[in-house]
Amino acid sequence: MKPYLCIDPGANGGWVLQQHGDVAFMQGGNDELADLCPTPDTTVVIEKVPAFVGPIPASASFKLGYSYGWIVGLWQGRGFKVVLVTPQEWQKTMGVGTKKGGGHTTTEWKNKLKSEAQRRFPLVEKITLKNADAFCLLSHAQQFNL
Repeated sequence: MKPYLCIDPGANGGWVLQQHGDVAFMQGGNDELADLCPTPDTTVVIEKVPAFVGPIPASASFKLGYSYGWIVGLWQGRGFKVVLVTPQEWQKTMGVGTKKGGGHTTTEWKNKLKSEAQRRFPLVEKITLKNADAFCLLSHAQQFNL
């Protein structure tokens, strides 16, 4: 099984590391990323942050962009293959539609993604709203053999 590190760079995002048939994950936040030691052949899949993220304060937008750049730079600097995937790409792969297209509230949408991640990874007991996107990225990476 190909090793992947899949990262949702948001403030409440999480990550999933799949290697040697095992899955390790963080339920929220990316503070432990620098301490991870994936195998050299691991592909790092990071959710691509858009230039405009909607009606949020500039300070929050700056923090998201800073965090995203730090995460991308960390793994590229360590020599890993880094693949950036937009939310639209992995959501299309998941076949769940879109938040706007379905008229979902943010809570409904996140719960839908969590349910789909749990369906795809039934042996993982602690898929949460904070790490569900990272599991969805992992599913996308597996499907396309990134």
